[in-house]
Formats: sequence, C-alpha cells, structure tokens
Amino acid sequence: MTDYYIGASGSDAADGLSWANRKLTLNGVEDVPIAAGDTCYIGPGTYRETLTLDIDGSAGNIITYIGDVTGENTDGVGGIIRISGSDNDTSTARTNCVTGSARDYRTFRGIWFSHSSNDLISLTGSPTNIMIEDCSFSEAGDDSIVFDGASMTALTVRRCFIISGGRGNVGIKFNSGSDAGAITSTVENCIIVGGGNGKGIESTRSASITVKNSTIGWCERGLSIATAASATTPMITANNCLLIHSGSSACRALSTGEITEDYNTFFMNNLDRTNTSIGSNSQTYPPLFVPPLLLDGFQFPMAFCELSEWSAVRGIAGTGEATDDFLGLTRPTTSAKKSWGPVQFRDFSRETGTTRGSSTASIKLADAGQHQMFVPVTNTSTTFSVYCYRETNYAGTNPQLVIKQPGIADDTTTDTGSASAWNELTTTLTPDAGTNFVVVELVSNNTATSGSYDTFFDDLTVS
Repeated sequence: MTDYYIGASGSDAADGLSWANRKLTLNGVEDVPIAAGDTCYIGPGTYRETLTLDIDGSAGNIITYIGDVTGENTDGVGGIIRISGSDNDTSTARTNCVTGSARDYRTFRGIWFSHSSNDLISLTGSPTNIMIEDCSFSEAGDDSIVFDGASMTALTVRRCFIISGGRGNVGIKFNSGSDAGAITSTVENCIIVGGGNGKGIESTRSASITVKNSTIGWCERGLSIATAASATTPMITANNCLLIHSGSSACRALSTGEITEDYNTFFMNNLDRTNTSIGSNSQTYPPLFVPPLLLDGFQFPMAFCELSEWSAVRGIAGTGEATDDFLGLTRPTTSAKKSWGPVQFRDFSRETGTTRGSSTASIKLADAGQHQMFVPVTNTSTTFSVYCYRETNYAGTNPQLVIKQPGIADDTTTDTGSASAWNELTTTLTPDAGTNFVVVELVSNNTATSGSYDTFFDDLTVS
C-alpha cells in the first residue's frame, strides 16, 4: 500500500512518493501502475486531462484518489481540486473527466469534475464497489455520473453536489444493458439540481437503488425509470428526501411498484408522482430553506438547502436515515430529531440570558446538534477549555467537547458535572505535525422531547 502525490510544478518523471517528488498528472500515477490499496493525494489546482482507470482495487484494499482540499498532505495550504475536460474553461476538449471499464474497488473524494463533452464520470463494464463522496459536478455535456453494466453492484454516491445540465441530461444514471436485477447501491446526502430539463437520478433495468436524505429538484424529473427491470422491484426506493420543483414529475415510473417512496416531502412539482404510490408518511411541506442574508449591501453565502428554524421537515422521523449529513456532521441519535433532506438542522444561536460570570453572551444549542469552529494550531502542546451548562430536563449522553483532526481519532471530553451548573470541559493534546488546524466541536446529545433541555457553552479558550 503506497501513497502517491500529484500537484502543480510536479513531473511525471518523478516517482510521486512524496510531495517534493510529486507527479504532474493523475495519469502519471495511474500508469506507474497504481496498485490495490494505494492512495493518491491530489494537490490544489486544475488538472486538464481524462483519468483512465487501468487497475482494480480489491476488498479491503481500495484505490483512493483524494482531493487534498485542506493541504494537510500536499502543499500545506489547500484549495479547490478540479478535473476538467476543457483546456480553456470556455470549450470542451475531452469526452470525460474519468473513464474506466470493469474497474472495481475505487474511491474518489474531494474533487470538482467539470466541462466534458459527454459524461463527467463514465464507469462501464459492470463496475462494483465504487465510492464517490464529497465531490462536485458541473458543466457536463451529457450526464454527470454514469454506471453501466449488467452485473454492477455496491455503488455509492454520497455528500455530492451535482448540477446535471440541460435537456435530457442526468445527475446519476444507473444503466444495465440487460435485465440486471438488483445492483444494491446507495445515493445519500446529495444535492442534485437538474438544470430545468434534466433528470436527477435515472434507472435503466437497474434495481435495488436506495436514495435517502437528498434534495433533488429544479429538473424535469427527479427520480425516473427509463426502462423497467422485469424481474426485480422496486428499482428505486426513496426515503427522507426533498423532491421539489420538477417540471414534469418528481417520481416518474413506467409501472406501479418500480419506485417506492415514503417519508419524503414533495413541493412545487408539476406532478408529484407518475405510476408511483403515495408513501403513507410522505408530505407536501415546503422545505423552507435559509435565504441569503443581506446586510449593508453585502450578500452572505447561503448554505444551499440548509433548513430554516420554521421548516416542517427540520426535526421529523424518517426511516433508515443517513447517520451523517451533507456537511459530514453526525445526525442526532433520536429519529424524531433528525431532518429530511441532505442538511441536518442544528438549532444554535447567540444567547445573552444564560451566561457564565461576566460574559455577555454564550452559544445555545436548543436541542441535539453540534457547533463547529476551525482553530489554527501548531505542533505544540495545546489546551482547549470551554464551560457548558445543561438544563434540568436534558437526557442522554451529557454535552461534549470534541477536538477533530484530519486522519486522527477524535479527542472527546464529556461533561461529568451536575445539571443547571457551569462545568468545565478541558483537554490537552499536541496537534499532529501535518495539521495546521483543528476543528473544535461543541456537542449536545439531548434525547429528551419535552421540558427544559437547552445546552449553553461559554468562555472557550485555546492556550
């Protein structure tokens, strides 16, 4: 198992075994050749090439391409990693960004794929055990992600943002040339925007596709069956999703039973369902996303599809929910406190009524959830301290201070003091030498459903 490095100013004549001796191109690593279990760290920049997959991974030995957005493994700075099918960002020069036939056990993470004349990622020949996570897709000439083959299985797309393009284009296409039956694959915590006439997720003879905790909308069809799989139904099962703003049909099947949906909300679709039975727990609630904040002529960025405090789907029981959300944050353990869609609602605010000592404000978590802060650090012993206060009816694991570092196990400190009192949570650790920041996470694990259970945090220090 070998680590390889790719980055600007590299050379494909180098061995790629360190950042100082990095390769210049992705194909430079693939052609070494890369082997099962190897990891490739991609430094910030634009890679104008088509990565052609030559090698299979294996069970327990995945071949992984990681866009090193934090820079922790490459240049120490980080940034956007883009694979582009264009040489000038105005016209396309290549058919795909990634292509491969019958290549299994491959993972792609943290990469923006853009500008292809055909599909951005095209995996044919019945790929299996493919993971695409934390990636973005845009400007596809045809479809964004295509899985093709009669015996493909274990395909996962999660925490991805996909703009699927123009007329007829598809965000994620599962295409079996023959009646493949079950492919047992998952799409979760994704945001798929259909570009008006595109489709979100489409199946051609592929069954047992689970779609959960995703927002799919602004398209012609959200979930679509192109050709039936005669032997196996349902082809698509959708739960805990926001299916919105479809110009034709949010769930379009050819025959009843091909799409099964429940615990979803449908809003502003021309048709919510075609040949699809109504889920007994599904709703027609408007999602109520958080709007951009306008202040003194400035527009603050909007967390796309983040639910507002008034949303009816921000704390509602679903089924088989994803354990984390689009941002990678853990969802509450209590199902009724989870949210439909990709982004878990977290009710935190600035509090002036409950504070410690002479402090003028604290952070309030009104229910189970987390609040994160990125803190610059050096490779020296560092103490993190914060005071927390939980109200009398709080239940479940007590509040926590969690220090997260990329690639390092979390350091977790749990409140052991009494309720209705300010208790100090403190931990001392030496951040990893390859890390220039840590994430300080303040956590409420409340499971109570009534009474006073707010959690407050105050006087955070790093020394």
